[in-house]
Amino acid sequence: MMASRAANEYGFVNARIRGMKSRFLSVGTYESLLQSKSYEDFIKILSNTYYGQVISRESSTAIPTPEDLALILSKDFADVSTNLSRSITGKVQAFTKTYLELFLAESIKSIIRGVHVGLDRDEILRFSVPLSPTQVDQFSMFVDADSVSKLIDLIPFRDMKVALLTKFPKYEEFDSTAPLEVALEEWYLKKVLTALKEFSKEDRERVLDLLATRVVLRNVLTVLRALILQLDAKAIDQSLVRFALTREFTESLKTASSWREVFTKLDTTRYSHLSGRLARLYEEHTDLSEVELAIEDYIAQRVKLQMTAFPFHLGTITGFFNLKFYEIRNIRSIAVGIERSESADDIRKMITIW
Repeated sequence: MMASRAANEYGFVNARIRGMKSRFLSVGTYESLLQSKSYEDFIKILSNTYYGQVISRESSTAIPTPEDLALILSKDFADVSTNLSRSITGKVQAFTKTYLELFLAESIKSIIRGVHVGLDRDEILRFSVPLSPTQVDQFSMFVDADSVSKLIDLIPFRDMKVALLTKFPKYEEFDSTAPLEVALEEWYLKKVLTALKEFSKEDRERVLDLLATRVVLRNVLTVLRALILQLDAKAIDQSLVRFALTREFTESLKTASSWREVFTKLDTTRYSHLSGRLARLYEEHTDLSEVELAIEDYIAQRVKLQMTAFPFHLGTITGFFNLKFYEIRNIRSIAVGIERSESADDIRKMITIW
């Protein structure tokens, strides 16, 4: 009975997603893009994929600039979102709209970090993924703010702005964007929890499992970074995301006094299979970026798994949008990197291939 109801609720959108999933770039295509000899070569290779038709339809020139490419990609995401929304109704459609705000929060975090440390405009926008032409304009406006305070004033979403302003004194006290990033993450988690209330236990658990994984592993990164920087306990406390499903582990992280102890604590959780790998990576390279890449790859693989299990559930939709977000962010990062003549190895560290 439950399987039949799920098939009715998600059957059509699942068929649409299966078709769209076949358009994702392959590992081989990513490698070809990374090895591009020039930006023009990069566009030619990209044009041999699904994105070729998108570029030819939306660009007035054969070789769009990185800025124009960003606009084209954002419009594609908006078109895909609109087309999928037509395949779903009611609470599933409402939830999907809420879930997409995850990517808005991630992009605004990235922009806040960039403005705080004074990165140049292109470098900041490189890691943001606008989901519509409207967001392209909004992100451009945020980047042009000459301070984090002015950036927050420009945010048009009242509840998000209130969350950021509440944490702004801590941002000033610690001269760190971490409290603001926590505010954005908790703002988003609260919205998703509310949107999930109408769904079955199975659907809720699939979505919450992925969100809990994000919180646990990003809090691990936060504490590792804090220990490297020798931040005090108060600063660490303000940098940790609070989520009901991960409360006990989050509290335990606050007592860690070394990177080894952080991984030992992680080893007591269901991520024990990952903790040893992360500890070895850090011990070998003494480079937190290697750990961060491994964590992002792990989360991406967890997302992918949601799309390979029994197909008629909410995870099929959330998994697809997560992978689409990764892909567009990857293309933007590679485009900027190739135009700047960065090495393939350096660019590879900035993307997530699943």
